[in-house]
Amino acid sequence: MKHIAVIYNSVPDRLSLTHDIKSEMGILENVNAVTAALSEEYKVSPLAFTGDIIYLMEQLMEIKPDAVFNLFEGTYRISKSEVFIPISLDLLGIAYTGSPAKTLELCVQKAKTKEVLLRRSVPTPRFVVFKPSEEISTTIPFPLIVKPEHEDASIGISNNSVVHSESALKEQVEMIWRTYKQPALVEAFIDGREFNVAILGDSDYEHQLGHPNAPRALPISEISFETMPEGYQRIVTYKAKWEEESVEYKETKPICPAPIDAKLELELKQIALRVFNAVGCRDYARVDFRVSKEGKPFVVDVNPNPDISPDAGLARSARVGGIEYPALIRKIAAFALSRQS
Repeated sequence: MKHIAVIYNSVPDRLSLTHDIKSEMGILENVNAVTAALSEEYKVSPLAFTGDIIYLMEQLMEIKPDAVFNLFEGTYRISKSEVFIPISLDLLGIAYTGSPAKTLELCVQKAKTKEVLLRRSVPTPRFVVFKPSEEISTTIPFPLIVKPEHEDASIGISNNSVVHSESALKEQVEMIWRTYKQPALVEAFIDGREFNVAILGDSDYEHQLGHPNAPRALPISEISFETMPEGYQRIVTYKAKWEEESVEYKETKPICPAPIDAKLELELKQIALRVFNAVGCRDYARVDFRVSKEGKPFVVDVNPNPDISPDAGLARSARVGGIEYPALIRKIAAFALSRQS
């Protein structure tokens, strides 16, 4: 029987269940679901990464897994640390699920990711990055949306993130600097519909059309804001993802498959596959789009190793595509096992 280690974030007990750590706590439920799915076919060893990389490497050398299912998302408030586990596994020669370190390092730098996309002629909103203490001024027309440059899970995105004036822009950028200690990414706000395109497949087979492991787009999800009350922005805020009692959470509704025509569906899927390959994603990823009122799609985020919990968008798209959750997890594990040296 093959042996798979599941590596995940260890959330420190001393941290209270504050606004931004709720996304961290969700990983524990994810670990249980992934472990249960894998246990049907593999020996499974869950390993919490506590911050001591040497100790983790010693554990791995002792148990000698055939592969690792990588659920590590970076330590709290240090998003760039997501690369620690892939780098360590590469050094040990252990195959692992998901994207390699170079892809994770690129995609946590949203501005650099957008530059890569623009070089590939992938449409993405106009943007500017403001480093702490820089002058805050831009020629990009309002409205704009302000985000932390190095966060995911909608951390730092609120109902105040869409700004319509110079004073609101300044206030929001300075909030990012003060709270998240990082640059602020400011983009042209695309007022329109929002879609998620999940990709499943091993990039080693990207040029082998028809191969069962070749990357393919799953059924598209739309994030519907149709019932969002007046005064709330039609965006996926942190509350919309994590605070179940909030208006944003209750009125942000995923619809899969998305009610779109065949032309837009094909366009979104083709762009998503181009993005998957352009940034070097592997095994599974999610590409987020806004589509303008004129019908033009823009890539607004690229998520290698996105949330893979049973109720998350990727699992939802897989189910609609005929892949139930346990089969999805085992399929991703099989991609890693096929790369064993």
